[in-house]
Amino acid sequence: MIVPIFFSAVIYASLAICILLSYRVAKIVNLSLGSIYTLGGYLSLFNSFVSPIFGALIGLLLHIFTRRLDLSRATLFSLGLAIAIEEFLRIIFRAEYILLNYSKIFYFFNYKILFEHFLAFLISAAFLISFLIFELKKSLSKLKLKIIEEDLENAEIYGIDTEKIRAIVLIIVSAFFCCIGSLNLRGGLVTPTIGWLHLIFSLFIATIANAFREKAYILVFPISLGVCLLI
Repeated sequence: MIVPIFFSAVIYASLAICILLSYRVAKIVNLSLGSIYTLGGYLSLFNSFVSPIFGALIGLLLHIFTRRLDLSRATLFSLGLAIAIEEFLRIIFRAEYILLNYSKIFYFFNYKILFEHFLAFLISAAFLISFLIFELKKSLSKLKLKIIEEDLENAEIYGIDTEKIRAIVLIIVSAFFCCIGSLNLRGGLVTPTIGWLHLIFSLFIATIANAFREKAYILVFPISLGVCLLI
């Protein structure tokens, strides 16, 4: 039983980090991520490899349309974008429920797992470890992110290209959500609103982690594991 809980904790921890980055660096509570996650699942009907591309494009569009907006208005726009994606999926696919096939099943420490779910875990683990290494290292890029998180206006005074960093964050976060959705939703029934469950769960973990301020990113995984064990 511990294997699926551990897998889920890793995946949700990586999604929670994406939400924290969107909020702290891009200055937006990105509510479109749930629908982007769902979009990834629907795109897997054709090819999972295209999902990060579509996710990145949506992230870029979100940046373009919200870069001059404050937190509340940008968040509201992301909600409108989420609804637009859901309606687009309803119009294109018509059926309310669609079963996503999977490629194969194998055993991992006597636990039966879909190959796509295992791949989602590996990608999430790689992202989580890479980000934790980045967070623990003392680098100029990390310093720039910290300055942006603390005060956006001061960051611009120091000559930091905040728009470029914001765009990169939203593109990477959206691409990651779409990619994980295309893999983690395989083997089950999907609806245009299924991504909200994953977004809310990730948002809950991110909210708890954010209370620890500077240690938020480091504590995301322990918090995610604790929440998954309780639920």
